[in-house]
Amino acid sequence: MAVIVEISATGTLQLPPQILQAIQPNTRFRIEVEEENRLILSPVSSEQPFWATATPEERAERWHQWVQSHKNGPNLPDEALRRENIYD
Repeated sequence: MAVIVEISATGTLQLPPQILQAIQPNTRFRIEVEEENRLILSPVSSEQPFWATATPEERAERWHQWVQSHKNGPNLPDEALRRENIYD
């Protein structure tokens, strides 16, 4: 479906009813501007981040996995972690 829309002098973009009927209410879009005269509307996932839906046990497990993935430390020599060398 190809429809031409126009932006008013006040900057309002009005979409025809046939486009609005095809979109679910409360759908969120990310707007990308390509070149000077092209807007791309991409739907944004309504999926919530892990931390918002995970139980405390799931968050703790994920944190433990993250800690285990850093077992080797920051890969700095022991000499770099000595107090007198920190200020160099």
